Amino acid sequence: MGKEKGPVGSNFRGLIVLVIMAMLVSACGAGSDSVTDAATAIDDTADAATDSDGDSSMIESAPDAVTDASDDAMDEAMDEAMEDDAEEAMVDDAMEEEPAMEEDAAMEEEGSGGLIDDSDRTTTPAPQESGLFEDEAATEQEDARLADNRFADYGYRTFIDPDQDPESTFALDVDTGSYTVTRRWLDEGQLPPREAVRVEEFVNAFDYDYDTPRRGLEISVDGGPSPFDEDNHLVRVGIQGEIVDDADRPSASLTFVVDTSGSMDRDDRLGLVKESLNILVDELSDDDTVAIVTYADQGGIVLEPTAVRDSRRIYDAINNLQPGGSTNLEAGLRTGYGLASEAMGDGINRVVLASDGVANVGMTDPTGLANLIRDDADRGIQLVTIGYGMGNFNDVTMEQLADQGDGFYAYVDTKDEAERLFEDELTSTLVTVAIDAKVQVVFDADIVDEYRLIGFENRGVLDSDFRNDAVDAGELGAGHQVTAMYEVELARGVDLGDGGEIGEVFLRWEDPDSGEVREINEDIDLRDVEARWADTPEDFKLATVVTTFGEVLRDNPFADAISMDDLLVEAERLDDQLDTDQSAELVDLIARASSLR
Repeated sequence: MGKEKGPVGSNFRGLIVLVIMAMLVSACGAGSDSVTDAATAIDDTADAATDSDGDSSMIESAPDAVTDASDDAMDEAMDEAMEDDAEEAMVDDAMEEEPAMEEDAAMEEEGSGGLIDDSDRTTTPAPQESGLFEDEAATEQEDARLADNRFADYGYRTFIDPDQDPESTFALDVDTGSYTVTRRWLDEGQLPPREAVRVEEFVNAFDYDYDTPRRGLEISVDGGPSPFDEDNHLVRVGIQGEIVDDADRPSASLTFVVDTSGSMDRDDRLGLVKESLNILVDELSDDDTVAIVTYADQGGIVLEPTAVRDSRRIYDAINNLQPGGSTNLEAGLRTGYGLASEAMGDGINRVVLASDGVANVGMTDPTGLANLIRDDADRGIQLVTIGYGMGNFNDVTMEQLADQGDGFYAYVDTKDEAERLFEDELTSTLVTVAIDAKVQVVFDADIVDEYRLIGFENRGVLDSDFRNDAVDAGELGAGHQVTAMYEVELARGVDLGDGGEIGEVFLRWEDPDSGEVREINEDIDLRDVEARWADTPEDFKLATVVTTFGEVLRDNPFADAISMDDLLVEAERLDDQLDTDQSAELVDLIARASSLR
């Protein structure tokens, strides 16, 4: 006769299960907490099985209850064990990867990796972590930022068969705003909208070692391997303006048009504008004059043209600027250009617009606002637009105004940038050395199978208008540089060692002093292009890395094969060679972008 089952027997069975489970859990690598949790679950169930009144139905159901609890507890413990195993595996994998990482570092030191490998080694992009669902909070935050800023998507240029169209024509552009806008986004931990990236403005933001002319403009050409296709090459066309010493430049009349609307009521807007203008006044000569116009609901004159030798009045006017009201950009431009017209003379005449680009009163259309100043630009009053702030920022208006105003567009995100722009660039480039400057590159169809111009999507000029001097193009100040990068595929059977010419570069502009139109040209010889990346000049490498960075950021399909990690390696190598603030900043920005992709 068998023994009657009861609470004691149930607990005994539970104890056996616990021991077995503990052994299994221990074998799976779970910690003591997992075993304790399982034991607690069994004890709780066994306690529930012991009824103080001795209810037999409860006693009879206890064995099944204990078994179910044991199974549940074991499942929980096994889950924890597998989680612990996964964590340990990750640690083990990390430990196993350390030697590999050291080997990779050693390979990098030996010259492998990077943007272009002269040994024809193919690089596979590192796998990106992913998931089934996006981070909704991050997406909402990004959408909110994008909704408040306006950028234009100009698309990208594709390859062209020179048999169909051998001529590539565009107006010169010295804007740099897109690069600094991108830096602002990356500093805030977000990738920029791809439409905010204009590659030519990235390239313009860096300095290159071009031949400097004694007068007017000069052309430089060179080339090397393409990072986008191992069978292609990059050709660089560099334009350098003459350099004019500060002592030799004529006096300047500057009219500051400052946005003091309510949207500028932030330290990175009106606060930074004040710092910027104070820096600029410090750099001007005593004979230069400064006038200040502000606009909110209406435009108004804060300071009539005042000689810089009376700088105290100028500083006081700047520091007393206060925000408030709507944004009547039209009124500000009309008032500013009216004041600048009164100061017309033999010297330099510039209007400097400091704004977030927003216009919500009066004329608000960027095209209409740009057309408003076209006649003044033709009379010699050039416009420099300086963008401030992000979130409710209109990049389109700032860029179009600068283009139609025969000036350039820059963006200031920090005091350091204000110092660089207003101390080093703006004052040194006040003298205009070329008006309506444009380039035409004519490719030889016997040498080149196809080509594409990288960037300049909104600066195209009809090929037939290259020698039409009534067509508006670009203006260059003293010391300005413009760089155009072409990707070319050579025709079958053509070798870089051959004696042929890839094409010819023509550069045409009007001399601002004499009014004479000048045109120069430069051949692009096959021997100007290096076959090996290691043999290219350092500043060519810099232009290539910057170009590639822009192409990747704007998701150009021609850059799909580019690994941001390889780009970072190349930028780090280049920084070791150049050791400049610009190259160090480039490394930092690529590293930030890589971590965000």
